[in-house]
Amino acid sequence: MSPSRFAALAVVAVALTAAGCSRIQFGYGQAERVVAWTLESYLPLDRRQSDALASQLSEFKQWHCRTQVAGYAAWLRQVGTELRDGVTAEQVASRFANVRHFGRVMAGEAGPRLAGLARSLTDRQLDELAQAMDKSNRKYRRDFVDVAYSDVVEKRASRTRERLEFWAGPLTPQQRQVVERWSASLEPTQAAMLTSRERWQRRLRSALARREDPERLSTRLTALMSAPERWYAPELVDRLDGNRARTFVMISEVSALMTEQQRRKVLEMTERMAKDFEAVACLPPVRNAAAEPAEVGQLRPTGR
Repeated sequence: MSPSRFAALAVVAVALTAAGCSRIQFGYGQAERVVAWTLESYLPLDRRQSDALASQLSEFKQWHCRTQVAGYAAWLRQVGTELRDGVTAEQVASRFANVRHFGRVMAGEAGPRLAGLARSLTDRQLDELAQAMDKSNRKYRRDFVDVAYSDVVEKRASRTRERLEFWAGPLTPQQRQVVERWSASLEPTQAAMLTSRERWQRRLRSALARREDPERLSTRLTALMSAPERWYAPELVDRLDGNRARTFVMISEVSALMTEQQRRKVLEMTERMAKDFEAVACLPPVRNAAAEPAEVGQLRPTGR
């Protein structure tokens, strides 16, 4: 299990922004089942534990739709406005910081809930979790480490083009060249990520092995989910920071090359998604932030 897998409860709603506006309402409606399936694929639960997980997921979703989802709509509208007008690398970095904040807020809410479930785990279940982690790591090595890096570069460029075209439509030849140069410029992180992933997993297993103290367990699980990079190798952190900076520049360059048709599509897509998020929020719709862009601080969802 990776940090992102174990933290699925904390990030599933943000991830839906990439699923397509027609799927957000359906995806949000199925979120509890997806998270439960993800967790139980690594950690088989008994009936009592499954019922407890379902209850916690239901409560978490009510908290999330009440306090978080409207913030995603505001965020999407600001992204659309900035991309329409031509976004800078600094603006992209700010929007990325917003998303990381969304994740930390959700991890802070999810940690205590997962801690309650974790306290009921048996030693046998922890052994099964360790075996599932080892199996996942072997697959990660096979798919991402023991492959030619040229294949990684090619697949990354292809995947990124698809994501950009989802938002803006077919890329121009110049935009495709920007994406290809960017993919080739990134430093490899696969081997270091596997090492750091295994380090994070050892921390998780250590926390679960000492599950008799509920407060300590809650604190450690929250930290593991909200800031997994604390357990990354220093060289990986440096490479990830550099790669992110290159990615922000790439998005800015693609934005500067957008046609009028692409700009219209981006604004249309972000507005449609914003309305779809408002439809699942347990709040009245927020005002149209595209007409009056919010500051970064205004996009941050509230806590409890």
